[in-house]
Amino acid sequence: MRCIPVLLMIFMMLFGTQSQAQREAANWYFGGLAGLSFNSGLPVPLQNGKLSTVEGCATISDSNGNLLFYSDGITVYNRQHSAIAGGLKGNTSTSQSVLIVPKPTYPGIYYIITVDKPDYKEFPSNPIEGVNYSVLDMSLNSGLGGVLPDQKNIHLITYDQSDTRESEFQSSEKIAAIVHGDCESYWVVTQFTNKFYAFKISSSGFDPNPQISQVPAYIPPTDGNPLSNSTAIGQMKFSADGSKLAIAHSTTLLEGGPKTGNKKNGKVFLYDFDNFTGKFTNENLVLFNSYPYGIEFSPKGTKLYVTANVYNTKNVLQQGEVYQYDMKSQNISGTQVILNKSTHFISGGLQLAMDGKIYKAGHPLDDPNYHFLSVINKPEEPGIASDFQNNRIDVSPGKVYYGLPIFLQSLLISDFEFEFLCLGEETHFSLTGDDPYDSLEWDFGDGSTSTNEEGYHTYATTGTYTVTLTKFINNIRQNPICKQVNIADIPNILEKYTLEQCDTQDSNPTDGIAEFNLQLAKNPLSFNNPNTQVFFYENYNAATNDILNQNALQDIYTNRFPNQKLYAKVTQFNSTCFNIAELTLKAIKSLNLDASPAKGCDLGNGEAEFNLINIEEAVKDELNLPSNIQLTFHDTENNAALGVTPLPSIFISKEKTIYLRGESENACYGIGSLDLLISPFPNVLAFKEYNLCSSEFPLNLSSDIIIDRTQNFNFEWSTGETSQEIMIYEGGNYSLRITNAEIGCGRTVQFLVNELPTPEITDIEIDSNGESSELTVFTSNDNGNLYSLDDINGSYQTSSVFRNVPGGLHTIFVKNQNDCDIKQQEILVFGFPQFFTPNDDGYHDSWRPYKITDPEYQINGIYIFDRYGKLLKQLDPNGNGWDGTFNNKNMPGDDYWFNVILENGREFKGHFSLKR
Repeated sequence: MRCIPVLLMIFMMLFGTQSQAQREAANWYFGGLAGLSFNSGLPVPLQNGKLSTVEGCATISDSNGNLLFYSDGITVYNRQHSAIAGGLKGNTSTSQSVLIVPKPTYPGIYYIITVDKPDYKEFPSNPIEGVNYSVLDMSLNSGLGGVLPDQKNIHLITYDQSDTRESEFQSSEKIAAIVHGDCESYWVVTQFTNKFYAFKISSSGFDPNPQISQVPAYIPPTDGNPLSNSTAIGQMKFSADGSKLAIAHSTTLLEGGPKTGNKKNGKVFLYDFDNFTGKFTNENLVLFNSYPYGIEFSPKGTKLYVTANVYNTKNVLQQGEVYQYDMKSQNISGTQVILNKSTHFISGGLQLAMDGKIYKAGHPLDDPNYHFLSVINKPEEPGIASDFQNNRIDVSPGKVYYGLPIFLQSLLISDFEFEFLCLGEETHFSLTGDDPYDSLEWDFGDGSTSTNEEGYHTYATTGTYTVTLTKFINNIRQNPICKQVNIADIPNILEKYTLEQCDTQDSNPTDGIAEFNLQLAKNPLSFNNPNTQVFFYENYNAATNDILNQNALQDIYTNRFPNQKLYAKVTQFNSTCFNIAELTLKAIKSLNLDASPAKGCDLGNGEAEFNLINIEEAVKDELNLPSNIQLTFHDTENNAALGVTPLPSIFISKEKTIYLRGESENACYGIGSLDLLISPFPNVLAFKEYNLCSSEFPLNLSSDIIIDRTQNFNFEWSTGETSQEIMIYEGGNYSLRITNAEIGCGRTVQFLVNELPTPEITDIEIDSNGESSELTVFTSNDNGNLYSLDDINGSYQTSSVFRNVPGGLHTIFVKNQNDCDIKQQEILVFGFPQFFTPNDDGYHDSWRPYKITDPEYQINGIYIFDRYGKLLKQLDPNGNGWDGTFNNKNMPGDDYWFNVILENGREFKGHFSLKR
């Protein structure tokens, strides 16, 4: 191991004395450019955020409280407040549009789970997207993070795919997360109709197969308005220990209900949660006949808080209210205390903060530019002792709407803390909670334990360990509390590095002064270690004394004099272990890399697809650049100069000018520009669908483009074939990539081939009713089958039920909607009672089949059997039927079977019930 300077070791020892509090929830961004920081212990307004969202949002920081990124469910912003990803499938008007969960044992990897708004009113041309997740890697973009392109907007099934209405709306607006009972994984939960869907996130990744819990309360996926699902509104939260979940349904109105006064039927339910199985049980109705929205538990889970809005019968807002409930009561709903009533005030979301207080959003009905949050200062205290303070926190100039950032709820519980997390140090564990106990046990996650009140342990290797604290009262084991502890090594670094930046300042391009993106030095300094973070300082003492890395320089930095030296503090991600390197900032004269225009393939909508990989090679050839020069492309000249926010390799754009940056070994080489031009491309449909009978295969799939001799296209099918057209022999999904060989761009055509199987008749159910019967036809598949009775060329119906069918021989015909092969089956319809009650009351006292008027189907013999096949009675076809006796003794109530022999020799069998 490389030696660490003595002075550095001293500073590291001082640094290690700070407890490792969970500060992942230290920074909040919400509302209209509003923000708060809790790093100082008090909520301090932040004015640097870029988020503008009516409701849902989420923020995540590292364990030291350094901002990592935040999102409204659509766009992701990094710690520099630059957009690093867009097009996520959340919605700024979803109650809980986005949630951020770390990947266990993979520092720097995060899952961003988004929830769309189930509403067509705002975006009538866009489909509802439901619940999706994307993966963000903090090692991308020089440590600023980026969403992995191949792991973006992965759809999750949170609805019954066989139900048309559920498939339409796909989800409610609720999502929450909590630690798994194994202390190593997480549960991400969403709700829809009468089901909870619990997805497990482990070190293996995101399991798309949820644990599904069906509960008694059914919340319909629409209120009668075909455009929106208003029953989806409201928050859902876990208690911090994961044992309870509360959910607010702002309205529960069934379809077809009244059009006014429907904001007075919302409900709040409480459930028990098993954090090992992911199952929900014990539904408890807490609030009804209201319009609830916000939900939060006190830190210890002893109190539940709810916000609600009170409307009159014409849906006009009267006031916003805040309620408290006692979770220890046997009758929780009966403990309601109204903490606040605000006339004409819309109450919004609630959120527990790391200071142990609960904050409330909302604004006056007539003031959308509101700047204040309310706060519950003592949420464990009963009633008014909880100290609700209205309009207490000023976030000016930010605006407060309805939403606050939501978090993995486990981040908000703190029963013990730990310090000294570098390999070779003795890690110290100490209690922070005040829960009573007689004795305790520490399990350090590597096979070692301790029963001392304060735990001390030295780990042998780096890694993530699950540490469990178990308390005992009267020798009774209490629920264990667990946290993951990351033991890291001191980073291996390059001790000195020079960062070269092109001087693009037109006033004096040779003065040695330039604007630097300091994070471009991260990879060279850390030897490309993706699990590191780098913070920069102007002097050595500032770097070592900044324990929580809160006072580092901004990553975009202008040097104060030529060849200025900075100090780079290289830390293992989410750890307190660091090393310090010397960084020299050197501004060099920029070479002009202007290039000839590049062409992209016309997409038919005023935009084109540009293949920047091919364009890079063409530019390097044109400018005769050395082989070690790498080019990146950017929207603005400033982004190119700083090397930030590069464009994707396949770039969709209108005609415009973009800018390129040349680098050699992380040093700037030159800056230039090029124009993007649109080149015509044959008109090709992006999607084609075929519905074919099995007998219509094989099918010829073709691009359907006409190519003249001057054009050169390449074809690549998903089957691996490279011809312009192919033959397929079965249904499925196929794709064709058509590429302009000259400029490297093109289009992809998706083919969906539905093979429509011929339906097979599997069963025909007969329900007799006097002289006629009802027939129900069952088939091997039902993808819109058509049915006919007794006429192969007659009128077909979509229903598989035929009513008022007279007795006799009939033929059922079935086909699919494409008129593929017709299947048929004969059936003899013979009416008979389903039961009889031989009790001499004059009703149903005997059993016999109904007569058929058709002379061809007259009855010749009727035989009655018990369930074991024993013959009990042969009936006279013209007699009074069976009276339920055998050898003059009453037979017991049971099912009995019969066999009818007709005059034409046909037989008909069935069964009926004798009821006593």
